[in-house]
Order: sequence, then structure tokens, then C-alpha cells
Amino acid sequence: MFSMLKRSSSGLLKTTSSPSMLLMGSSIAPQAFRSVAGDLTPCLTRGFKVRTSVKKFCNDCYIVRRKGRVYVYCKSNGKHKQRQG
Repeated sequence: MFSMLKRSSSGLLKTTSSPSMLLMGSSIAPQAFRSVAGDLTPCLTRGFKVRTSVKKFCNDCYIVRRKGRVYVYCKSNGKHKQRQG
């Protein structure tokens, strides 16, 4: 992903593959970096597929009309969520 350069003791440039590798030589501990980065990761939720015509995919899917739009929700599979756009 990132290709970062770091000077070695001999003066040559070395490439490191991740920013955490650069932190090993710095005053910040890698464990502290991981705890901060762990707080910044978003929680994963399923979004809606936006379609012109929505349909049920399984028996657990049900249709709801809200705010002038038609939504499809599913109790068993989150991939089936749809919104009519």
C-alpha cells in the first residue's frame, strides 16, 4: 500500500512496507499505535442496495414503506436489504 523510505545507519535508503515498521525505530511504541488505530476503525453495518424495483429474495424478507420509499428488510440475511430509489 504505502512505500515509505527510511535511512539506515549506513546512509542507504530502505523501503518499508507499513507505517508501523517506521514506528519501531521512533519513540512511539507500536502497541500505542495499535490502540489508537483500533479506535479509528468504523463498525461494519450492511447498507442498502439502491434499486429501481425491489423484490424479496427469501421467505424472511419483508417490505416496509417509509418516507415515501419502499424498503426491503431481511431477518436472516443482511445482504438482502434494499431501498427503492
